[in-house]
Amino acid sequence: MRKNYTVDNNSVASNPGNTALNKGVWFRHNITTVSTLSLFLICSLLATIVVDTTYSFILVIAIFINFYYWTNKREHFLSGHSNGGIVVGVHPTLVAVNGDLSKGYGYFPVVKIMKRASLNNVSIGDRVPTVALYTASTNEGLAHWLDFNPIPLSYATNNVKVTNLAIQSYPNEQWDQLEKYLLELEKPYKTGLYQVDKEQSSWNEISSDSMSVLDDLEKGDKSIDFKKIVIAVIIFIAVLYGLKFFI
Repeated sequence: MRKNYTVDNNSVASNPGNTALNKGVWFRHNITTVSTLSLFLICSLLATIVVDTTYSFILVIAIFINFYYWTNKREHFLSGHSNGGIVVGVHPTLVAVNGDLSKGYGYFPVVKIMKRASLNNVSIGDRVPTVALYTASTNEGLAHWLDFNPIPLSYATNNVKVTNLAIQSYPNEQWDQLEKYLLELEKPYKTGLYQVDKEQSSWNEISSDSMSVLDDLEKGDKSIDFKKIVIAVIIFIAVLYGLKFFI
């Protein structure tokens, strides 16, 4: 069993992605984020070498953020859970994926609808293999995962054989279930995390406080935005450099 550094080693996916991350392919789908992180690293390095060695602490932060980012993406596609998605919208591309947020007990079905604008040449109804990591709540007593983040497998590889094998690994019952759950959602589809099959699942057994957590998530994705963090640090570097003329 491989050791992960950014992914929980105590949780094992029943259908792991087992796909090596191709950084060139990932870059084509995440140009802004990767470029921002690279620029942050380069600027920090130049500031340390050309301006002042006191900027080395910013360089350390830049190295750490870049290392964490790429390690997390690599582990996402190797150890994350592989699941099928269906294109439910174009211009922009919307992909729906169903999942079970159960931690081993009960059944907490959800559908996640994501905007994947860089996923081109697709039509409504197309099937898309994805790999997802699950997010835990700070409340350890919560009976289910808080969220999950499916990413199209084509973001990690351009190997058609790999994506076809992933599609073949999904049982027909999974596709039928996703199509059934989509009937419960209002159209036009909007991005978010949606509880489904509430009457027949464990959703009707948990407290209202737990339900409110998922209700908040249904309003949209609240994942960490690395671009905003990096931009803030770059502005901080610029301010420090400007202060040198007044000190």
